[in-house]
Amino acid sequence: MEIGILSAVLLSAFVAVLMTENYGYGYWMISRPIFAGPLLGLMMGDLQTGLIVGASVELMFMGVLPIGGSVPPNAQIAGLIGTIFAISAGGKPEVGIALALPIGILAQLLIMLAWNFNMYLVHRADNALKELNLKRAGRLHLSGLIVFFTVMFIPTFLAVHFGSDFVKNFVDSMPAWFMDGLKVSAGILPAIGMAMLLKMMNFKKYWSFFLIGFVLAVYLELPVLSIALLGLGIAISISVVMNKGDNRDMSLPSPQRGEMEKAKLTRKDLIITFFRSFFSMTSINYERYGSLGFCYAVMPALKRLYGDDEELKEAIVRHNEFFNCHPYTTNAIIGVTLALEDQRAQGKPITSETISSTKAALMGPLSGIGDSVFKATFMTIFAAIGAGLALGGNPLGPIIFIVPNVLLNIISRYYGLMYGYRFGMNLILKMKDSDILNKFVQGATIVGLMVTGSMIVNFVHVGVAAKWNFAGKEIVLQELLDSILPGLLPLILTLVFLWVLREYKKAIYWLILFCFVVGLAGKFFGVL
Repeated sequence: MEIGILSAVLLSAFVAVLMTENYGYGYWMISRPIFAGPLLGLMMGDLQTGLIVGASVELMFMGVLPIGGSVPPNAQIAGLIGTIFAISAGGKPEVGIALALPIGILAQLLIMLAWNFNMYLVHRADNALKELNLKRAGRLHLSGLIVFFTVMFIPTFLAVHFGSDFVKNFVDSMPAWFMDGLKVSAGILPAIGMAMLLKMMNFKKYWSFFLIGFVLAVYLELPVLSIALLGLGIAISISVVMNKGDNRDMSLPSPQRGEMEKAKLTRKDLIITFFRSFFSMTSINYERYGSLGFCYAVMPALKRLYGDDEELKEAIVRHNEFFNCHPYTTNAIIGVTLALEDQRAQGKPITSETISSTKAALMGPLSGIGDSVFKATFMTIFAAIGAGLALGGNPLGPIIFIVPNVLLNIISRYYGLMYGYRFGMNLILKMKDSDILNKFVQGATIVGLMVTGSMIVNFVHVGVAAKWNFAGKEIVLQELLDSILPGLLPLILTLVFLWVLREYKKAIYWLILFCFVVGLAGKFFGVL
């Protein structure tokens, strides 16, 4: 399939717009391979290849998540450009999957470049904030959209325009064993994603649920969705049994009488803050991370609270300090912060140090909850269910992934902000006292481990082709292994990868290389 220059420009612009959402606007998950791959395939007239490449790359990078400030190989751009190359090569998913890793590493470097450039924007915004030129500071913050779009558009265009013919010629010149070896590697690579997921969850304590999920998939052949629902039922049952006799009040705290009547911020002010919070990471950078994004979100509210310019300037500058948190849980901190600012603006004894300390104290736990619950658990479960359907050619797979993630994004931001502002610090203390968060994480871990156990059966494919004659009877090694335990090799491979990842922090690159070597060598020597 030949891609002309105009098509390359439009395609690259579309890819860059999708990619920009990751940091620039909303964090909607629309750039994840499981959703963006089929979308791109639909545009290029090959939905099936888009479904397969998107689902495969999603599984390959499933546990590779940007936790905290880390910038790992980028799954999003790997899935998008991999899909384009696979379709350009004549509908060969293995081409896109094989190129996913180098593309992901390249995108990793580009994102690091954008993070560095954004430091310049933040320093320019510092001066604007000191002059109380809030519109200029806002424009500088939103310039991060242009930065992320540019660093994604240029290399995508170069790859699409100049790389498609090269890829097609390269593929046509490859021997059959090489292409078959890439397919074998593509079947092994998801084991790394599964191992990364297990590493992020409390596998040592809850390993039995992982085993249950594996057994349900391998012997009863239950689909991932059924196992996820079963896991949810088990988690709720355990929570109910554990709560028996525990009469601690788990209801939400009540606001102190009289305080809400005096609140200066209106619902409209909070709604404006809510919409602005979707741009909280637009100018993310290595120096202060999401500081300017936090400041951008609360600017109108602070302007409402402080009529005096000096007080407003002090508050504005205060909220351009270092800030880093998961975007879904950031709004709870914004809500609590605005509650404190409201009290301070009314003359209550709330110092600026108290507000800064509260933000810093909430960053760690709420960031951990966001990473472990929203990224590592919920996104993974929906991705697994969606990928399972997409690999079978079902276009509902991407929809099943994206709808719950979009709802989680909106609901967590909205209620985090509203309850954070209404109940202030009481909300956080109440949640901590009633152990709600720990129970929530425990339930999510149970469901996540059961789903991961089933995913190994469904998504990790490795088999041996060795056979020999013994006493006149042909012995097939794979049949022998299956008689011991179906799915034994994928299980062993995943657990070994888990051990390696725990022992060696930088092992992921070597494991990916190992998968390609095993796949290619196994096919070349006829072992796999």
